[in-house]
Amino acid sequence: ALRQIAPLVMANLPGDHDTFMLYEPEVGHLLTRHLLEMSGLRQAACEHAFELLGQPRKMPRLTGDPRWPVFEAYRMSSWLPAVCTDGRDLPRLVALLKHEEGWVRINAAKALAWLGDRRAIEPIATALSKAKAEADYGYNGTFKNAEYDDPAPRWRESLIRALGLLEAHEQTNRIARILNDERSVLEVRHAAAEALADLGNETALAALRQAASDHSFHSVRHVARDAFQVRGIELPGSESTKQASVDDASAPGRLLGQAPPSRQGVRPSTISLAAAKQFDAVVFIKGNNDIPNTIGTVEQADRWRQTYVVTDSGPVYRPGRNLYVLRPPSPDGEVTPLTNFPDGYVGEPELSWDASHVVFTHRGQDDPWWHIYRINVDGSSLEQLTDGPYHDVGPAYLADGRIVFATSRNGIRDEYHGYPCTALWVMNPKGGDMHPIATNIGRDNEPAILHDGRIVFSRLEVFFSRNKTELTVHAARPDGTQDVVLYGPERRAYWQRQYQQGPRGPGEVGNAPLTHRVLRISQPQPMPDGRNVIVATPGGLALIGPRRDTETIVTPDNKLRAFTTPFALPDGRVLCASTLKAHDRKEVDLGLYMLDPTTKKLELFYNDPATADFEPRPILARPRPPTLPTKTRAHAYSGHFVCSSVVATQEKEVQQRGRLVRLIEGVPVVGRHSTHTNAWPVWKNHGGTFARVLGTTPLAPDGSFYVEVPADRLLHFQVLDSDRQVVGNQLTWIYSRPGETKSCVGCHENPHTTPRTDAPLAAQHLPMNFLPRGDEFRYRAKAWFKGHLPPEIDERTRTVRAVNLLAR
Repeated sequence: ALRQIAPLVMANLPGDHDTFMLYEPEVGHLLTRHLLEMSGLRQAACEHAFELLGQPRKMPRLTGDPRWPVFEAYRMSSWLPAVCTDGRDLPRLVALLKHEEGWVRINAAKALAWLGDRRAIEPIATALSKAKAEADYGYNGTFKNAEYDDPAPRWRESLIRALGLLEAHEQTNRIARILNDERSVLEVRHAAAEALADLGNETALAALRQAASDHSFHSVRHVARDAFQVRGIELPGSESTKQASVDDASAPGRLLGQAPPSRQGVRPSTISLAAAKQFDAVVFIKGNNDIPNTIGTVEQADRWRQTYVVTDSGPVYRPGRNLYVLRPPSPDGEVTPLTNFPDGYVGEPELSWDASHVVFTHRGQDDPWWHIYRINVDGSSLEQLTDGPYHDVGPAYLADGRIVFATSRNGIRDEYHGYPCTALWVMNPKGGDMHPIATNIGRDNEPAILHDGRIVFSRLEVFFSRNKTELTVHAARPDGTQDVVLYGPERRAYWQRQYQQGPRGPGEVGNAPLTHRVLRISQPQPMPDGRNVIVATPGGLALIGPRRDTETIVTPDNKLRAFTTPFALPDGRVLCASTLKAHDRKEVDLGLYMLDPTTKKLELFYNDPATADFEPRPILARPRPPTLPTKTRAHAYSGHFVCSSVVATQEKEVQQRGRLVRLIEGVPVVGRHSTHTNAWPVWKNHGGTFARVLGTTPLAPDGSFYVEVPADRLLHFQVLDSDRQVVGNQLTWIYSRPGETKSCVGCHENPHTTPRTDAPLAAQHLPMNFLPRGDEFRYRAKAWFKGHLPPEIDERTRTVRAVNLLAR
């Protein structure tokens, strides 16, 4: 019977169709190999694969052999690690390292690594030494193709991982050089860190020790730090925080990104609002009305520079050509260029507190990397603050003079389309002392500073590939602690109804699942009263807050007109850009307007029909908000979560059946093996994450729990019943900053409730240790569900769906 179904077993072997390449045996490999061994057909399947990949057969076909399926080379190669397990197959696997199809090279290297035969080290090392770094191929400046022009898939990572798994200690120095080579792409440098962790010799650990401290990609720092964690070695300053109490998130130690002593606890500046009301000029962007980064795409970024919903058209969603100054801000004002870039693009200007200079983002015409610049408002002293193969966007000044910005330096690809994620970082005014303050597997966008000193920003949240794809509004302290949602999840149904208003952007539908591309809340800016934030939405500009479920649309004619780039003035009026919702991209005409949110009066003060005019910012000194003290610890490995009680919930199943809590880490995608250099569509990058279960523990009698977790990781909690079935699922990724204790009221509780006054029972004991050990249960965390994830599907994702293509 096994011989009869053997072709079907092989046909359903999971391949690399979802681009998250793993270098460890999965259930599908082990089960397939076992069944083929039991049927006596393992070598026959191996020979079939070799023959189709251009290698000679070592054994003839037999009369009774089954009729094996025939696939293209990229899929056929996925058979190699599963069934080519004989040392005598080594020469043919080595030969496949030169195959013209990159997937064949990857799977051949993977199969050689699993063979464990050290004779493979020399040919693999030779292939690696002859391979060019990705930067050597040049780069592509076309929007959405912002990658190197190297051939995809990026097979160098497989050679590096194979050397680590084969314990090729003699190759340690070569791998360490790649780890620190900025000409190599993220996934290759990440692979180098993993290979060094596999080797674990003195030289490898020295390289990882340095990487743990200051590698340019934060995800690589995590690999390095985990290498020491699982070995029980503490890095300097990375001591565990097991003894931290639930209300002591700022225990002694060097503080991360600490503000200069002269500004610690500084009060707001004394510039009066009355003195700040008058301004005689605005900085703004001119660009093409036919926005260049949304052409020929399906990612739902509208043609009016109003809203967007996935990573494809970013990380700067509203590019223009140059910055200009309009003086005075009126139809008869004089327009003069502030920047004079002959080509390329600019975006996201923000002024310093004293209005003496502007920070903004810029990229070249062909160079795909966005970087941060500053320039005086008189056009002098143009200075580039960041560089390298990273996107650095959305700069804004913190109260202490440092700059918060969003960057791809976190080293994560989004789990939906595989473009680089951006997360919030902070740097000093000249570009030094860069460090992360947030973690995200989507995008952190458009940070601005609230009057209380916190950062407000929009966050593109994705989960399990495309279970959730939405933009919500968050706020956090300048050290990244106390990250909270200000607005969004409670109002999904409301915004779905707004899609019925007038002409729609591409892909805007009224019947979409509520967490799939419905929430598109972006460009937050504080209002002068401190109670509201003004945002751009598909239904016009809106004031949100102070509650999470409160909004007021303040713009007129939203059925026919789009609004974008709002900025509030001290008197409550709002500068913005607007255009009619033209279907024809060539008929879009963004101009600059003054809006009175109270009366909805809209007054045009500048429009050049030949260009898009947007992102108006007044040249106006502003009061500084207070400088908030830092609570994180620079090198702490862990943080904490304390939940008052999961019984505080709107879900009856959790109240009635909840007995345990499980913590899952989503190890993020770092590679993008389908780029513009191969023919696969963008959805081939629906990678999801690689989940590892960090721990499961009983709830305290009052429903509380208290756990220690690795800091700055993508985490989500599940409430289980006594049979370990999921009854409550946190369908979002959260994180704790180093040394932070993050608390919550309950599990999907009413967001306007407060915790009980007595201390949770779990917090009266040391936290449960949910730190990595190296032996965690792991699986591919990806579900092909848009907008919802039933518990039974989550369970199948964790178990059956990892086994074969039919179950997936």
